Amino acid sequence: MTPHYSVSQCPLCGNGLCGIRMCGIHSDAPHGLVVCDECEAIWQEPDTATEHVYPDAENARCPICEAALWGPHSRWASREDCRVLGWEAAIDEDLSGP
Repeated sequence: MTPHYSVSQCPLCGNGLCGIRMCGIHSDAPHGLVVCDECEAIWQEPDTATEHVYPDAENARCPICEAALWGPHSRWASREDCRVLGWEAAIDEDLSGP
């Protein structure tokens, strides 16, 4: 599935979109990540020029809460999620959905 809101094309693999993802959605501490939809590089802020990490290829987990990156505790962010995170200004409208 393609991210709804992306901040850039991936500077690492050059093929993916760096989409905003919400994690911890069933907890009292939801948080945002930027995740490449191709190589799965993860940034903890909406700036792909900052430090990134790669999850374990066999068991991809959130670097903040350790929940499964592609499990029921996370999803691609909605516009409202981006607003709540304060990351709305980072969205590249040319790379994002409606």
